[in-house]
Amino acid sequence: MRLFTDGFIDPQSITDKLIPNGIWPFIIQLLSTLVMFFIVKKFLYVPIKTILDKRAQFVQTTIDEAVLREKQAQELKASLEAEAKKVQQSLVALRQEAQEEMALVKNQMLSEAQAQALRIKRKAEEEILQAKALAIQSMEQEMISIALDASKQVLKRELTEKDNAKVVEDFIKGLRN
Repeated sequence: MRLFTDGFIDPQSITDKLIPNGIWPFIIQLLSTLVMFFIVKKFLYVPIKTILDKRAQFVQTTIDEAVLREKQAQELKASLEAEAKKVQQSLVALRQEAQEEMALVKNQMLSEAQAQALRIKRKAEEEILQAKALAIQSMEQEMISIALDASKQVLKRELTEKDNAKVVEDFIKGLRN
């Protein structure tokens, strides 16, 4: 039986090959088909299906982990943003507190400087008064000495202690009035 006759396919030979004549060739062909189906299923379909199931499980696990990680990342991002806001608020509070403290220190230093300037001024005034009193006393002593010298010259004699004290007292009374 030839499949090709003069370049054309012989339909009768194809039919004879596909559908056997008789029951025994049909049973043998049916059994061989079943055996081939069993072999394909056992050695090809089941392993490939197992590999595909494992791959599908791996992909699903990876997707689930990615979704979980994305959720965790969003939660972390939200917590970091909240923490950043807290830090920003604390920085603003610290800056304001530092400015208030600087103003307080400035005012305190200013009041201390004013108090010190006032003390220095009072001390200077006291020193001026002491110097003035000392100068007046020194001038009184000098004037007394000059008056004594002048009176000696005028009287050409030595004055007694009583006379000296009286002249000095009179002279001082005259200066104060």
